[in-house]
Amino acid sequence: MRGLRTKARGVALGAGLLALTVQLAHAAPARGAMSYYTAEQAGRGAVAYQQFCAVCHGADLGGAFDVPPLVGRFAANWAGAPLGQLFDYMSKAMPLFAPGTLTPAQNADLLAFLLRENGVQAGKRELPATPEGLKNMLFPKMTSASMK
Repeated sequence: MRGLRTKARGVALGAGLLALTVQLAHAAPARGAMSYYTAEQAGRGAVAYQQFCAVCHGADLGGAFDVPPLVGRFAANWAGAPLGQLFDYMSKAMPLFAPGTLTPAQNADLLAFLLRENGVQAGKRELPATPEGLKNMLFPKMTSASMK
């Protein structure tokens, strides 16, 4: 009988550890844990945005007529998608009147700026300037409080 109780306790302990592991694996990362770019990189992106993007998307990123905004709904649409996909799209299709003319560094800076403007906190490392370097980074899911 004693052996059964010991086994039962072991099974219960194992089940509890498994449940805790699953819970931690699915828990949302801490707000500060998701940092993909530096403040300096986003600053360079802000300058590039005004030079190459604001004419269509607006100085406030709000879009115009048939041009989509790059804040708010934009973040919801890209939430959970690999940043490499967005970087690749930007690299090939933007700016509209001269697609593919920006350097990879300019596109990474612009992506950093878009992340900043959509409420993602800066960190200590710059975004890589390649789709491959960004493929495992996801556009964060934003809360309504962090969306503009």
